[in-house]
Amino acid sequence: MRPLLILTKNLLIEQPMQEQLQYLNYEVFCSVRLMKQLKASLNPLQLIQSYQAIIFSETLSDEEIRQLLTQIGGIEDTVLIRKFGHLPAAEEKESLAKLGMNTWIYADQTADFLREHLAENLKGNPKKENPNVVFLYQKEGSSQSLNEFKAGLSKNECKVFECLLASEGGTISREEMCHHLWRNSPNNSRMSQLSVLMKRLKGKLYQAGFHEELIETV
Repeated sequence: MRPLLILTKNLLIEQPMQEQLQYLNYEVFCSVRLMKQLKASLNPLQLIQSYQAIIFSETLSDEEIRQLLTQIGGIEDTVLIRKFGHLPAAEEKESLAKLGMNTWIYADQTADFLREHLAENLKGNPKKENPNVVFLYQKEGSSQSLNEFKAGLSKNECKVFECLLASEGGTISREEMCHHLWRNSPNNSRMSQLSVLMKRLKGKLYQAGFHEELIETV
């Protein structure tokens, strides 16, 4: 499942909604600065195409949302959600289509309502394998592309990285990784080599401007 993005002017206001979504097992990213990046980027779609849905906070005016959508251009496979601070009135719901929104949520709704509402509105949004999901963890100010990063990896580092990408955020055991790299069962030597590869890959990711939590060893 791809993550959700909340665009806002105030991170504190979004904390209850973010926690509620995480309680429902959604991965959520909340950002103030990404709005500025979208306005300044020559390729804004690259910044948002990995998200399953974009939630536009009640801290944004309708006009600000129109400007953002104009800047971004056509958005495919991403559900656009307007967040209200209250249960929207009938006329507010009717205005959403003109704004380009697919649906709405509001701040004080129950977890039960939110769960069913999102399940209904996101079910038609197909799951898409997208290697750019890795760049959700990219630090602001870093613009290295996926191909540029992979060009700096060794053969085995690249194999590990591609295997992790293919997992789409899931967990891969050391045994599975050993089979992927060497087509053989793990032993002390291979496990040691794998540990070194993971350490080097993490170091290169950090140097390239990615957050450390992109790869976690469990």
